[in-house]
Amino acid sequence: MEYRVLGKTGIEVSCIGLGCWPMAGMVGGANWSGIDDDESVATIQHAESLGINLLDTANGYGAGHSERIIGRALLGRRERYVIATKVAPRSDDPDEPIQQFIARNCEGSLERLQTEYIDIYQLHGEPDEADMPQIVEALTRLVEEGKIRCFGISTYETEVMRSLMSLGDLAMAQIGYSIVNPVGKAGLRFAAEENLGTLIRVPLAQGALTGKYFDSLSRLDTQDRRHERFDNPRIHSALRKLSELSFLVAGGKRTMVQAALRFVLDTPGVTSVIPGAKNRAQLEENAGADCVPPLSPDERMRALAIGREADWPLPPYTNWT
Repeated sequence: MEYRVLGKTGIEVSCIGLGCWPMAGMVGGANWSGIDDDESVATIQHAESLGINLLDTANGYGAGHSERIIGRALLGRRERYVIATKVAPRSDDPDEPIQQFIARNCEGSLERLQTEYIDIYQLHGEPDEADMPQIVEALTRLVEEGKIRCFGISTYETEVMRSLMSLGDLAMAQIGYSIVNPVGKAGLRFAAEENLGTLIRVPLAQGALTGKYFDSLSRLDTQDRRHERFDNPRIHSALRKLSELSFLVAGGKRTMVQAALRFVLDTPGVTSVIPGAKNRAQLEENAGADCVPPLSPDERMRALAIGREADWPLPPYTNWT
């Protein structure tokens, strides 16, 4: 497994991480079907044997259930992993000061994760500009108290990153990028120029790039959060077009999952990619992207052209895909 340094932090992370949103299962409206908590724990622990040390979650995933699963899995082995979690950039209570909200939510995450510190603490979206100074002050205080090692933000917006950098030591950004979602390219260029670490979310477009649904959506549980969105004519048309990406697996040199992850890994500005995994088998396939052949320049160009022509519909909340 290749390890890369997260920007200026000195934190070494595996180039393939583990996105733990699916491990929220059906709890708290997360609506990820086919999840077993014991298998989730086994999957997290199996990551170590594959060289994967990075886990990404959020306090909002399953009302904290994803964090609890991580806490359970890492008992006795916490120091072998890098934990990245997130906090909303605004409180539901308008009377609660934002500094208090962030400190309170950090304590909640620490408790659920059963750890004394969080390696990477991320804003789960873009804050109001007026709140930015107080937010950065609160995050800086958490660093000084040893409760977090560094902080960052989940966003595409370079101006938001720039504003936060002007106020404090922003360390990284979580950016969406994939064959079907090039929106994050500008953010990756900015991160590379400013030496910000990057974690790349939903690189498989929530399963669209796994190849499982190119010919049929019948494999997708009707209770799964993706079912309603995927089950419409525009998505069906896009998936038929995306089936042309099968040229990337010719000769058995890589699976479709590994090709999609390798595409992201070889993009300038990328530190680590964080696909989700529901079980150990999926995790092993993800990890294999570390050692498959990179896409040739011609393969990358052809894949991007297919992605554009598929016109994969990004949802209104673009950070989601």
